Formats: sequence, C-alpha cells, structure tokens
Amino acid sequence: MGRGHVVRIRLVTSNLRQIEFLARAIVNRLEDRGLVEFGDAEIGITVVTRTLEENLAAYDSIEQEARNRLARSIGSREPSESELDEAMRAVAAERDFTL
Repeated sequence: MGRGHVVRIRLVTSNLRQIEFLARAIVNRLEDRGLVEFGDAEIGITVVTRTLEENLAAYDSIEQEARNRLARSIGSREPSESELDEAMRAVAAERDFTL
C-alpha cells in the first residue's frame, strides 16, 4: 500500500454488534495494559462505541461527497482508486478530518 493511500473501511456502519465487538476489544486491550480500570470498562466501551460510530459515519459521508464531486467532473465512469483517494483527502481536509 503506497504512502498516503486511503485505507478503505469495509465495516457496515449500521451493524452495531460489530462496532460494539470492536469497542470491547479496544477497551480490553487498554485494560490489559493498565490504562483502563475494570470498573470503568463499560463506560469506556460506550465511549469507544460512540466514537467509532461517529467516525465511521464521517468516513462514509466523506466518501459519498468525494464520489458526488467526481461524478460531476468525470461523468458516469467509475473513479479509479487513486482518483477517489485524492478526492476523499480533499473533502476530509475541508472538514478537518484525518483519514
């Protein structure tokens, strides 16, 4: 994968169960390293789940906006990966979002 290449996230954002599973895994790793206390784990899972949902929604929104902009400039042709990556980076920069 080249430098600056936007990694495609293929999680289904509507699948809360997958997101919660990932959040639990993240919080468990933090617990293992002593960065989160056991009593705070459920709160941590809630915070991480919400953050993941928000970030995945923002990513989806950025990708959709990039595709819309490209459709206006290239027509009905499917954009190449590099074209989509560049357009997504531009939209993300406008929104102050790091991909």
